[in-house]
Amino acid sequence: MATRTQIYKEVLREYDALRTLKAAELRERREAIYMKLPRLEEIERELSLLGVSTAKLVLMQPESREVALAELQEKQNALKTERDELMAKNCLSPSLLKLEYVCETCKDTGYVEDKQCACMKHKLMDRLYDQSNVRDIIKLENFDTFDLRLFSDEVVKAEGISPKENAQRNLRMAMAFAEDFAGDNLLLYGGSGRGKTFLCNCIAKDVLDRGKTVLYLTAGQLFKQLEELRFHRDEEEETLDWDAELLDADLLIIDDLGTEFATMFTASELFRIINDRKLRKRPVVISTNLDYKALMDQYSDRVMSRLIGEYTTLKFFGDDIRMKKKYAR
Repeated sequence: MATRTQIYKEVLREYDALRTLKAAELRERREAIYMKLPRLEEIERELSLLGVSTAKLVLMQPESREVALAELQEKQNALKTERDELMAKNCLSPSLLKLEYVCETCKDTGYVEDKQCACMKHKLMDRLYDQSNVRDIIKLENFDTFDLRLFSDEVVKAEGISPKENAQRNLRMAMAFAEDFAGDNLLLYGGSGRGKTFLCNCIAKDVLDRGKTVLYLTAGQLFKQLEELRFHRDEEEETLDWDAELLDADLLIIDDLGTEFATMFTASELFRIINDRKLRKRPVVISTNLDYKALMDQYSDRVMSRLIGEYTTLKFFGDDIRMKKKYAR
């Protein structure tokens, strides 16, 4: 899994390759045109030499600077006029002799002065969608497609409200979380198929659309990656890069917590991630099928203290929505 640093370097390499490609295309165009119209090549060469000759003259005879510049301008204009007329006569566009850019704003560098160009931001955003692991699914699962009709209107006595009322509440809180994005944390819990993962995908899309970075992992993916980096690899730089991405991504979503193989390592790493992201004021969204008691049994008191004290909890109950969708087809 690529880190943000690796993604950034990859995009810069793409810009380098693009500029190299465009320069090669320009050389090929010029060679083909010069073969047909040798005078054009002579004109381009004369224009280049004029600039060099005038610069030397200004350095050697600064008192003649104004006269030299005026003569240069006159000769340049004459050559450019001849060039344009020759190309027009042969139905050729002057742009054929110029370097083409995919992005005229940044000249395919990715930067305008010291700021990222819009085209680079778009490229990075595209990679972030891939990196978040939810590119395809969020086309179908987002706030616009969240269907409250799938939830029952019948009040669940133990909860005091219906699954639909509860889903409406959870939806409002999730939308507010994605919009404000002020360092809060969410814990989504309840039985399988109640809509937790769907709501996680909704949040991911909304946050990504706001230009933020989202790292979306199942608990199994997360701890497997951490275990491989800690115990089976020697590339310390890669470990540090992935750790930085894990802790610094604007939003981390851990889906299906509790489905991973539980060990002291997973409990320790979960606490580290939760604690370090808290210190960085980077929000976390966690979904789990486990209730509080099961979470307490599987993870340490330190983890539960963080989850209970610092996470807004959204409980999910009612019918299995996945099964409802399946049999509704």
